[in-house]
Amino acid sequence: MTLIPLNNRSILPLALLISLILLSQIARASIAVTDNPSSELAGVAWQSNDDSAPWGDASAQRGGISRQPLLHFPPNIRRIGPQTPHSFSATLENLQLPLIARHPQDSRWIPMLASRWLVNEQAMRLYFELDADARWSDGVAVTTEDVRFTLEFLTDPATAAAWQAERLQQLISGLEVFDQQRFALVLQKPATMNSIRELASLRPFAAHVYRNPRGWPKSFDWYPEPTTGPYYLAQLNPNAQIVLRETSDWWGRDKRYFKHRFNVRRVNLRIPDKDYSVVDLLERGELDVIPLNTTENWQSEQISQLSNSKRINRIQFYHQAPLPFTGLLLNANHPSLSSKSQRAAVLSALSPQTAISELNEAESLSADFIRRSETSDQQPNAEISVLPDELTLIYSDQQDLMFLRLLQQQAKIKGMNILLEKVSPAKLRSALQQANYDLTWLRFSSPLNGENFLSLFQSGNGQIFISMDAVQRFISGTGNTATAEQLFKYLQDESIFHTGYGYPYCRSASWQWLKLPENQGTRISTDLFNPFDAVTGGLFWIDRKQRADILAKPERGKNDDSKPHINIQYRLNNNQL
Repeated sequence: MTLIPLNNRSILPLALLISLILLSQIARASIAVTDNPSSELAGVAWQSNDDSAPWGDASAQRGGISRQPLLHFPPNIRRIGPQTPHSFSATLENLQLPLIARHPQDSRWIPMLASRWLVNEQAMRLYFELDADARWSDGVAVTTEDVRFTLEFLTDPATAAAWQAERLQQLISGLEVFDQQRFALVLQKPATMNSIRELASLRPFAAHVYRNPRGWPKSFDWYPEPTTGPYYLAQLNPNAQIVLRETSDWWGRDKRYFKHRFNVRRVNLRIPDKDYSVVDLLERGELDVIPLNTTENWQSEQISQLSNSKRINRIQFYHQAPLPFTGLLLNANHPSLSSKSQRAAVLSALSPQTAISELNEAESLSADFIRRSETSDQQPNAEISVLPDELTLIYSDQQDLMFLRLLQQQAKIKGMNILLEKVSPAKLRSALQQANYDLTWLRFSSPLNGENFLSLFQSGNGQIFISMDAVQRFISGTGNTATAEQLFKYLQDESIFHTGYGYPYCRSASWQWLKLPENQGTRISTDLFNPFDAVTGGLFWIDRKQRADILAKPERGKNDDSKPHINIQYRLNNNQL
């Protein structure tokens, strides 16, 4: 499982794989909504983009069923409210289109739910015009009434969307509605690139569905809301399968940046059971593709045998997308870690930077608020360097196990025993909030900007709160005005936090009937077979005839190459290969 407290691209939870919302019931100031005459738009210099290159493949075949794994059945299918975010939240978000988005190649703004806009840094208003063709999957038109309702719904205490409400009110003070398609978000502060990106990714809720939310949230736990993207939730088989179908006559089908994408008519998300693992289901042809997130499963004997004997390809695709935020947290409240010298000794014994260097092609994390110290690993004070005999390191994502074992091995050489304990999301949440742990490995499924990072240590300002007395004293000592850069430097200087690592590529194993464009993916594709993402998803298609032929004879031929396909076109240091 993956920790994702918040995403710098959206005011709603994206790709979230852990339930960590703080549901504090606090008084909230309402966002002012006014109806203004459309004549006020006479001076607006609308922006659009029909010039950037589309990235769908004109040779893509439409139709077929995509069969992909789903590791956990969600506790509900709501985007917000109690017991969210969860393992399915990222998919629920991706079923809805943002207002506008960045082109995956040239990074220019492109239309999504909105066809025109005016978004400039330092501006106090962001203007949007909804696409007149936009429809919910149930056929109802998408209008500014949905935007108006969304802001009311998210900021209503009864909705129990505490973090979303707080974030909205930090960013905007009002909504100006001009007609059924056009509106402006009035900002609290002059726009920055981060705030524009965050608000541009707003995904509205359908007013005609949620206007009278009787029994919220329980009555909506399993209610499939209408979507603005190409697929909608069609069938739920508890603890077995989730089925999504293509929206009939989807309004975006022939739009420039959606054309030749989202080609399959149905997506079946299958949960493995006690009889068949994910790899077993791939071998049987009951899954088309599986991700290979770790070096262990990429090089596993079972995957290698499948690739050698069956017509299954392994693909490693380099990308330039920002890496998810990861790091090692030491609990300064713990008696064995209460002094800087004790923590520095532990960090030196673990030697995270050495472990990162031993991972094939792993990169040390970077972010705009991270300032590297002159030494790669903290060195202990010579006066106090006695290590504790044993510490427990908790984590929640299996993909980090190889790295954590390297830390464990290095600590053992120095005479310290590290117990690795994989915990549930609920236990991890409790441990962070109560400072009830020794060491914690944190993994977020998205990059963090400075505001995101700072909010982790501020109660009520984010979906995750990391409680630690020393950190709270530092923040209080700045008059609660500490910047992310200052906080990060403090955590590093005090040996409380060590940044982690990431891989600049994605890996998968897929049957040959799954087809990709010539370039396979975009500059920022982190999953070549994502069916839903509005920008990087839906690039693949299924050759149904080849599927039938392969299932009839799945073995590789004598001249069929079984070596992994390594795509380096977007690798930043291609000269190394």
